[in-house]
Amino acid sequence: MSQMDSPRGWWNVGAAFIGLSLSYAMFTVFVFGTLVKPLQAEFGWGRAEMSFALTVTNITVVFGSPTIGLLVDRLGVKRLLIPSVALMGIAVAAMSLLNSNIWFYYLGFFGITFLGLGTLPLSYSRILIGWFERRRGLALGVALSGFGVGGALAPEVAATMTELYGWRSVYQLFAVLVIFLALPVSLFVLKEAPNGPGASPQAAVEAEAGLNASAAARTRDYWLILASFLLVGIGITSVLSHMVPMLMDRGMSFSAAARCMSTLAVALIFGRMLAGYLMDYFFAPFVTAAFIVFGLAGGIVLLALGAVGTWAFVAAALVGLATGSEISEIAYIVGRYFGQRAFGLIYGIMFGGFQLGSAVAAPMMGYYHDSHGDYIGALWGITALVLLGAVLIALLSPYPDKTRESS
Repeated sequence: MSQMDSPRGWWNVGAAFIGLSLSYAMFTVFVFGTLVKPLQAEFGWGRAEMSFALTVTNITVVFGSPTIGLLVDRLGVKRLLIPSVALMGIAVAAMSLLNSNIWFYYLGFFGITFLGLGTLPLSYSRILIGWFERRRGLALGVALSGFGVGGALAPEVAATMTELYGWRSVYQLFAVLVIFLALPVSLFVLKEAPNGPGASPQAAVEAEAGLNASAAARTRDYWLILASFLLVGIGITSVLSHMVPMLMDRGMSFSAAARCMSTLAVALIFGRMLAGYLMDYFFAPFVTAAFIVFGLAGGIVLLALGAVGTWAFVAAALVGLATGSEISEIAYIVGRYFGQRAFGLIYGIMFGGFQLGSAVAAPMMGYYHDSHGDYIGALWGITALVLLGAVLIALLSPYPDKTRESS
């Protein structure tokens, strides 16, 4: 008998929430902007060369996420997740030992990301799509909002710890949280879905429904999804990586700019849950397109118009709503269009496309700032790209028969 939507599944939602709130992105993407100026002050690095660290992170995810997805499909989530969390915690702690050699900074970002690949949203999503069917969107939205909670708290914690004890304490505290909170929860609370590896024959048949990766890649929808998420990745990361220094350049204080970043992350929480809820009732590609147009593009336009003060917080909130919805939408759309058969691998490829866009965005913004002295022209160009991404996702076909199999 199927256990989908069972009460036990909601324990996994809680475990995934905590795990994602302490995933690799908290210690790379979300605290990057907050620590730009403290690290510049100590080591004299430029923003463009510092932004390359995010490129290292994103390229690592681009190449690593399909591999992790394939391994998750074959071995199960926890066999990869547990060692990944432990090793990532060690890598975060090592960041407190940075010196003026910027290559150690790059190596640290690579280490956190590579060792933390098991904490990608695909791992937790792979578990949850096996536990939920009718309320899958809501479950994904709630669980993946942990990413937003971590993103909301990380900049504030980083700013406070930096002002009180120096930037090195930021990484020391985060390492403790990973080892003593995320690791035990992943080890003792998270449970593989009943149709995961080693399941009963009936559940295994259910897990095999859908397309394999090769068959999925022969569909038009596959390429529309991939292209859309790549473009949206450019838009999201361009703002995430440079919002704090951008607003400080416009006269906002360090603490106010950090609060804008936290506002973005709080909105991310609501965006993730709202998108998850809406996708259970409305066509997911249209929900996604709406978030891109009215959230992401709207927020970037406000920033391009020079938003500061209250309008800067509004822009951050709009971008956060779209950022929150995006990861939930990738998981939901991949599950609906391609099934569970190769979910990990296909999700990994789609998330890799998203990260490829992110890898381009961070240094592009840094180089534009260093050569023009502001971000305005880059922001207008990025607005056009994300609007194209909205058009592409809106062109998806109706949901296919979820039981279809490749020939």
